[in-house]
Amino acid sequence: MQGLKDKLIKAGLVTEEQAREVEAEPPRPGPPGGQPPPMSKALQRLEAQRQRELDSKLLGLVLSSQVTIESGPRAFYFVTRKGKLRRLDLCEEQARALEEGKLAVVERQEPAQIEHSLVPAATAEQMARLSPKSVRFLHRPGSPVGFLSEDELRRRQAEEELGGASDDGGARS
Repeated sequence: MQGLKDKLIKAGLVTEEQAREVEAEPPRPGPPGGQPPPMSKALQRLEAQRQRELDSKLLGLVLSSQVTIESGPRAFYFVTRKGKLRRLDLCEEQARALEEGKLAVVERQEPAQIEHSLVPAATAEQMARLSPKSVRFLHRPGSPVGFLSEDELRRRQAEEELGGASDDGGARS
């Protein structure tokens, strides 16, 4: 418990005085298998802070290297984190770059919602190391992210037209 206390103090989530007070209190019955409520809330704050830092780092990567989407005749499908099909109408060059693994589709975490951007494959690789779910489509030899067979793509399109969707995989044009 000593390590956790030090981490919470260092992160500024509790003061040394608060930590001493918790240690001095007699043990109270709490949630089964749980920690005392003050420590649990402090851990939640610490985790929320880590998530905000990660989101900020990911957004910085996207904003520093995103490629402007050039609208065109090629429909390119990918699957969102919620399992919904999303379509980008791209020019031939960008669609080909996605298929060849030169570009990727990634999430761009905005304050109120998640949008999607095109980024170079190297940026997507960095993002995947930080948060694999942030990369929605990336063709990598041996381990593509977001590919669906043509049959799976048609099945998902039909499900969405009927109002349902599944939660796995990605899509391709």
